[in-house]
Amino acid sequence: MLERVITIDGGAATGKSTAMVRLSQHLGWRGISTGHVYRAATMLAMAEGVGPADAAEKLAARLRAGALDYDVSAQAYGLRGPDGTLRLLDVAELTSPEVSALTPQYSRVPEVRAALLEFQRGMFSEPGLVADGRDCGTVVFPRAALKVWLEVDPVEAARRLERGLGMTFAAAYADVLERNLADRSRSNPMRPADDALVMDTTRLTPDEVLRVLVELARRRGLVRGS
Repeated sequence: MLERVITIDGGAATGKSTAMVRLSQHLGWRGISTGHVYRAATMLAMAEGVGPADAAEKLAARLRAGALDYDVSAQAYGLRGPDGTLRLLDVAELTSPEVSALTPQYSRVPEVRAALLEFQRGMFSEPGLVADGRDCGTVVFPRAALKVWLEVDPVEAARRLERGLGMTFAAAYADVLERNLADRSRSNPMRPADDALVMDTTRLTPDEVLRVLVELARRRGLVRGS
């Protein structure tokens, strides 16, 4: 039986996070950015002084013990200390340059990925879940009712980063190329699920992407009307 989950995967600056937020709000479903999950885990490692070399043992153990949490009312991830105190994280912290630079070093550790897999699947709640990332349709939710893979021309992706992050075009373009190469080269490479629908967002506005996703959800029987 297919799960009431919609996955939106893709490479850098394809618009998947924006699409996830807008679609989840439109449907009244919970939304999750798996990239933020890995960033939160990285912040846990930073807070507790766990380096990448020790992540397989120490960070994975803390994650399995419930050190990463999600506050539904605040719609925010939180770090739970050994004394049980929960510190909520805001998006600015999660997307800071320091966290962005360190996250790949932790996210590529198999033990960390395995520990976070159960956490991500546990984010599901009725009436449904929209999840974005790079392997939601292939690994996290392989039985999702609808899987969408977003693509974008690298030049347009760089322009989006240039506008959104205030980077120079050269730095943004290099960042896109490096991030996509790293994702394709890891042990679990970035790729669309065999049953994913591929959407090129290069010339689409966020409103147009949303309308297409809603129509796809309607065709799968996940939503009525528009």
